[in-house]
Amino acid sequence: MLLRDGDRLGKLVDVYYDADSDDPVFLCVKPRLFSSRQLLVPADKVHETPAGLTVDWSEDDVRGAPTTKPGVGLSGVEELRVFRHYGMEFTLSTADNGRRLVRH
Repeated sequence: MLLRDGDRLGKLVDVYYDADSDDPVFLCVKPRLFSSRQLLVPADKVHETPAGLTVDWSEDDVRGAPTTKPGVGLSGVEELRVFRHYGMEFTLSTADNGRRLVRH
């Protein structure tokens, strides 16, 4: 995946979906070969270009965004943080556990 200026962001490795609608909400991107962290970027701000998948964000935008580790879900507080970081509206899910994001 690429940043909007064409610099490499990393490799798409996972997706968080909305627990109610099953729509993709955040993409998990591994930024470096030996990194154990994954950056979260909004799925609705990604588009396909001839160079590859590109996010409508700069490095400054994704810097400081909440991260996750492979196979580890986000806590309720972390879910709220990632929505707020990107200025996105957050509402609780109607699922029994109230969690908004799920991985498949």
